[in-house]
Amino acid sequence: MHYMSNVIIRETRHQIRSAETRTRLLNAAEEILLSKGHGQLSIHEVARVAHMTTGAVQHHFGSKAALMLDVVAHLVTKLSDGSDFWPPASWTKTKRANHFVDKAWQQLYSQPRFTVAWAAYLAVRDDALLTEHIKARRAELGQTLLGKMSESFPELATQAQGVERMQFILSSLRGLGLLTPFTDESTIQPQLRVLSDTLKFFLKTTETNQ
Repeated sequence: MHYMSNVIIRETRHQIRSAETRTRLLNAAEEILLSKGHGQLSIHEVARVAHMTTGAVQHHFGSKAALMLDVVAHLVTKLSDGSDFWPPASWTKTKRANHFVDKAWQQLYSQPRFTVAWAAYLAVRDDALLTEHIKARRAELGQTLLGKMSESFPELATQAQGVERMQFILSSLRGLGLLTPFTDESTIQPQLRVLSDTLKFFLKTTETNQ
């Protein structure tokens, strides 16, 4: 019994150290993106900034594409934990829709790291193993976003096509995000307003519109 307790303690400590290492590496990657730009992001540079070995980075992420996926997931988690990203369900439909589209665009989809991540994904699309890994991790991230959206927009959670409608909103934001480097901001803003209006339409129920 004592032996088993020691094994569990060692495994728990190892898991904690592993999680701490991943967070340290992800913070280093974000620091590089913000201070030096995507051109300087590499496994070697992340290791240097984190004061770790390239082997440690490769052990946790394997490739730049996998690293970028986790950078985006890390960012989404931090945003989700923020107090002002997800609108409370108690707000009116109009206020919630406008708030979510604006915050999602400003803090996530219009950011350079978003397009950098997708460039990394597309660069490995012919690698079947990496592609499957990215699909699996993106599915996890997608479920996190859908869960948070369901809390902010419970009307969608109860609709027959609620999940598909939430996915449509997120896909539209991703599409606009990918266009950002090649499109004038003045043409994107009107589309964001249309997207807000679409979300409001999806939120309509048999109740009086708010």
